[in-house]
Amino acid sequence: MAKRAVVTGAFSNTGAAVARELLRRGYEVHTLTRRSPRADLAQVSRAPLLFAREHLQRELDGANLFVNTYWVRFAAHGCSFDRAVDNIRLLVDAAKTAGVRRLVHVSVSNAASDSNLGYYRGKAEAEQCVKRSGLSHAIVCPTLVVGPADVLTNNICWLLRRFPVFLVPRGGRYRVQPVTLADNARIIADCAEAAVDQQVDAAGPETFTFREYLRLLARVIGVRRLLLPSPDGVAMAATALVSLFLGDTVLAREELGGLEQELLVSAKPPLGTESVSAWLAQNGAALGRHYVNDTALHAKAGGAVF
Repeated sequence: MAKRAVVTGAFSNTGAAVARELLRRGYEVHTLTRRSPRADLAQVSRAPLLFAREHLQRELDGANLFVNTYWVRFAAHGCSFDRAVDNIRLLVDAAKTAGVRRLVHVSVSNAASDSNLGYYRGKAEAEQCVKRSGLSHAIVCPTLVVGPADVLTNNICWLLRRFPVFLVPRGGRYRVQPVTLADNARIIADCAEAAVDQQVDAAGPETFTFREYLRLLARVIGVRRLLLPSPDGVAMAATALVSLFLGDTVLAREELGGLEQELLVSAKPPLGTESVSAWLAQNGAALGRHYVNDTALHAKAGGAVF
């Protein structure tokens, strides 16, 4: 019997990696997206991502698997975290009505309903929508995903290439546990093919302080930079100036909060096996050559965020 998967955002970064992995495993892949088709994913059929119940049910009809990567990076483009949760609730309900057999929802590490960060509270609420659905499901919670054209790591490298000094909020002693894009996609696909309800973290085998991570990035792109500890307010003010020049949000305050609270670290044994430091060493020459303008991408896609 044919295996049909529907993936939200299969022409974005995480979604594209998931689509490639599912194609490799023999799935027919269909995507709901607002982005233009990609030449490297010509096999993937496409329909617009519209949060209308009948449309979603029609597009999900006949799917064995639904992988949801939809979320918002920060409240913008007319979409708050609460609105994003409502959209996910609609997606989950449509999948259930359409008879989807397996749902994999991509969340984030350490989402919590009592978090002081709206991003993580919203992610926790979305997880509850999935758990209450009654569908066979998995929730995959990545830490910091690292791969070609990812926003955070690539844009840090862009800044390191262009400025002699990098302001490090509170000195960067907080930890991160990145996972490669390929590992993240493999973990998601493994969960898609599992038969039990589960919630797993997608984290790599290495942990760094943020300062160590910055040093690693500077080394792989071949620059020497002064990493200057600074208060949050000073670092955010400097980032705001760069953001104004670029027409983008380089760093959201809630992203900084997640870093400083070590929410990008898993308490579980890592499921990722690929060394992020090795991946960075192999790909460093390409990192940060071009700035990934998140705002421009989302505006071009009509506000969709993945």
